[in-house]
Amino acid sequence: MKSSKVDFISNLLTHKNIRVAEKERLFMLTREEVKKLGEHDVEKINELVKRIEKLEGKGSVSSISSNTGNPKHVADFMSLFNKRDGLKYLTHDYDENGDFKIDTFLIESNKVFTEISKKISIPPSLWRIVQQFAFESKQTGWTSLSEDYEKYIQVKTGWSSKELCDWSKNNHLHPIRNKDYKKMINDFRRITRIESPNLDSLIKKIIDTVFKDIKDDYIFEAKDLDKADFYTHVGNLKGAFECIFEEIKERTDTVNKRKVKIEYTRDALDDYFIRKIIISHYNSYPSKELSVLLQEWLSLEKGTMGKIGQKLQGYCYWSVITCIEGKPVKINILRDKSTPEYEIYEQNDVIGFTHELTFYYK
Repeated sequence: MKSSKVDFISNLLTHKNIRVAEKERLFMLTREEVKKLGEHDVEKINELVKRIEKLEGKGSVSSISSNTGNPKHVADFMSLFNKRDGLKYLTHDYDENGDFKIDTFLIESNKVFTEISKKISIPPSLWRIVQQFAFESKQTGWTSLSEDYEKYIQVKTGWSSKELCDWSKNNHLHPIRNKDYKKMINDFRRITRIESPNLDSLIKKIIDTVFKDIKDDYIFEAKDLDKADFYTHVGNLKGAFECIFEEIKERTDTVNKRKVKIEYTRDALDDYFIRKIIISHYNSYPSKELSVLLQEWLSLEKGTMGKIGQKLQGYCYWSVITCIEGKPVKINILRDKSTPEYEIYEQNDVIGFTHELTFYYK
């Protein structure tokens, strides 16, 4: 792709009248061409993408459809990290016969990654992390979380980095045998997977940060959080949790609203395991009418609810169960195309304002 095409993509990615979601889609559609660019032009495109991400983080998205993205596709994609003929050995030690040949391995892994990218819808933020972690030879750095989930960290090394490839070739070993490269692989696992018992640690860290010295004024009830195991963008999930708990703190204006329950449940449906995180703020109910809330929440544009939706979109389905205008309802904010925007909730008594996050796992 010549520089004229690079300029064309660059102009589209910076065009003011194109929404952030559409720019993300544009990047996904042109990624095969981007791979063919020289290093200088790739850096140019990556810099533009980072600028788009910053805009997205500031809530500048003008319009996003709340039924775009497919969490089952995340499960399909990330299941490759458990398959020998998939991407397993990007995160696991090599246990096949013979020496580990990194050049051949990366070529074959890139083929798998490219083929699956054509077939299913992967959230752009997840696609980029895998691309940077595994296949970018000149690292510009990618983001993970510290072991205690307290802060974001920049990782400067990836599988295709020259120093890692040289070490592997010289030693005929998988890079996980090197303590520095093992740490890099664990950094990737931490940003893409919740493993037992880490959800419990993550939630406790966020509660400590958000509520600080008033934490003891609340009752926090947790159930089975230490059993959680599923793939997602953990940085985005952490950001969504922070927004949810900030909103709970903001909505606690009476003593009877100081109880919060966080529950993890497991189920199965067809070819997928279902993982739900359910966060309930007792005795808290919205005051606005249903029509207004539907307009605000489903747009993913306004306030804290919009920020939550933007963080979770493509990774999970997200519903709110509460009472609005005296009626128990379930509003399906992030949903598939067959699910209604809202429905009358008849399963159990409504206890307050409940967030239901549904993830899929294979």
